[in-house]
Amino acid sequence: MNTGQNDKQLWELVQRQLIHETLMDYCLFVDRNDPGSLVERVFCADGCFELGARHAVIGRDNLARMFAKTLAAFTATSHHLSNVHIHMTGDTTAESTAYVYAWHLTVEDGRRIDLWGRYHDQLRLTAQGWRIANRRLSATGSDGWKNPPFDPVERQPNPEHTPAPEITRR
Repeated sequence: MNTGQNDKQLWELVQRQLIHETLMDYCLFVDRNDPGSLVERVFCADGCFELGARHAVIGRDNLARMFAKTLAAFTATSHHLSNVHIHMTGDTTAESTAYVYAWHLTVEDGRRIDLWGRYHDQLRLTAQGWRIANRRLSATGSDGWKNPPFDPVERQPNPEHTPAPEITRR
């Protein structure tokens, strides 16, 4: 490997870490109930959050209103990301997919709501750092949500006639 390749790899590792921190900041600010910091530190000025094919919120002002209204419905939340995959698509653009588990406790009746899903993000490097340009949430499942607006996670269909493998115990 030459110095140029090493420099490029090091630069990409640093960018991936900075992107990862942006993704974690989303969870931090949501769980702190801080929509102002959330939209300023996580989303691009023209950022978009897609909550399914029927509903998209565009722009920081609209995002701040949406998050303030949504978060006001909960006394507590706890968001957890895992299986984070980041793909650099250019020097100032990237895509990521992350699994999310989100726990919520409602103000209305103290009901617990759980959500399992994925965030599909397009990110852009701005003068302020990496920001989400577009986030699409898809759901694997939920418990306690009365009318979840989320699209299901895309998944390959199971072959109809493939038998399940037998498990051998020793």
